[in-house]
Amino acid sequence: MITGRSASNPFPDRNPSSRDSLEPSFAFGDWGVVRSYPSRSELFQQGTPADDVYFIHQGMVKLVWGEASGKQTILGLRWDGCLIGVPAVVTGEPCPTSAVTLVPTVMERVSAEKFLQRLQTDRDFAWEIHRIQSREVHEQLNWLGEMACCSARSRLRRVFSRLTEVSKVQKNGTHSRVQLPLKQREVAELIAVTPEHLSRLLHELSKDGLLHLQDGWIVIPDTQALDSI
Repeated sequence: MITGRSASNPFPDRNPSSRDSLEPSFAFGDWGVVRSYPSRSELFQQGTPADDVYFIHQGMVKLVWGEASGKQTILGLRWDGCLIGVPAVVTGEPCPTSAVTLVPTVMERVSAEKFLQRLQTDRDFAWEIHRIQSREVHEQLNWLGEMACCSARSRLRRVFSRLTEVSKVQKNGTHSRVQLPLKQREVAELIAVTPEHLSRLLHELSKDGLLHLQDGWIVIPDTQALDSI
């Protein structure tokens, strides 16, 4: 079995020490097929039947919702230790979003039939899944509140701070930098602003010395200062 770092808001907490991670005894292991997916691989499309559940061993995936006109937005990110596809498999409804890898990602794909069978026969496993999904709903509600009430600057800070928590951070003295897996357009979608507004926000944060983007990296001079805004 390949293992990775388990990783609130549109970003569920899946840190290995988190109470919301699957316990080792529940790790999928021999359940399904473990394989590597290149970045920008589409796992499933919005509106298609929910045939599988995915467990992310290492990497990052974006969940994208779109309308008939072609307009779309990113609803959230999922990373190491996260499950993808559970709600649609359990309800028997079509996939509510599309799922696309942002970076090279190692995942285990488990058939809906196999997942449901264990969910219905393993009480402890069912409780863990219920707890994780409930926590995710709780986090999503918090994010909806922030989207409605908090400034775009605050939402952007939350996104960047969260990315530094779940990604490999390179440190140089007090400076930290982390690779940005999202295009600027995608960051704008995630915090519900226009790309033009995002550019202004980035300029403000850079001018204030809180962070700047450099060749696909987020460079943060002082993490504590960024967390305080």
